Formats: sequence, structure tokens, C-alpha cells
Amino acid sequence: KARREAAVEESAKPKSVVGGEEFQVQKSYEATYDAILNFLKRSDYNIDSANKEVGQLITAMTITGGYSQTGTRVQVTLIKDIDATTTVKVAVTEQKRKKLLQTEPWSAPKVNDKESAKTADQIKAALQ
Repeated sequence: KARREAAVEESAKPKSVVGGEEFQVQKSYEATYDAILNFLKRSDYNIDSANKEVGQLITAMTITGGYSQTGTRVQVTLIKDIDATTTVKVAVTEQKRKKLLQTEPWSAPKVNDKESAKTADQIKAALQ
């Protein structure tokens, strides 16, 4: 039973994904990072991990559904191009699981392109 619970916990941890939306902003790395962090907090996301040195912001999983659950998480990666330009990558990931007699582990995360584009547009607007 303990091994099963450990597998469920491990499957809920954030994993790196390929894809999502990418755009550049004409702001410094620090200003961009702070603005995106504030945007996520104002949008009622709970921050799971935030590391300014690595340039990554990951929100906690938002779980919807009853027996068939979907977990959604926002992952933002920042890349410092030059002092006044920063590249931002936004990926909204979804994971699924069944919660019947016992909770199943989460599936591998998949990028939701439509939600990634929508969230990237919201972040772009907040950075203006």
C-alpha cells in the first residue's frame, strides 16, 4: 500500500514537457519574472515552485472532475536573451486519472495547445 501511495505522489509531481507557446518581451529578465509571478498570483494560481535563477514558475495542480479527474498546471520558463529582451515559454499541461475504489496514478502530462495560447496571451497583456 505504501508503494502505491508513493507512485501516486510521484505521478503528481511536475515534469518537463515539450511544446506550448513562446514569445519575446522587451523587458529585463527580472522585471519579466516578477510581472509573471504577480500575474499568476492575481489569477488565483497557487505557486508550486518558483526559481528565479533557473527561470521557471510552476503552479500547483488544479484538479477538476469526480471519478475521472483532470489535473491542470501552468509551467512558465524564462530565457534571458539580452539585458532588455526575454523569451517566455508558456505550457499548460493536463494529466488524467481515475479515482474509484483506490486512486490511480496520474497519466503523463500532455500540453494543451489551446489553453497554452490563451494563457500566453493573458501573460503578454499583463506584461504590457
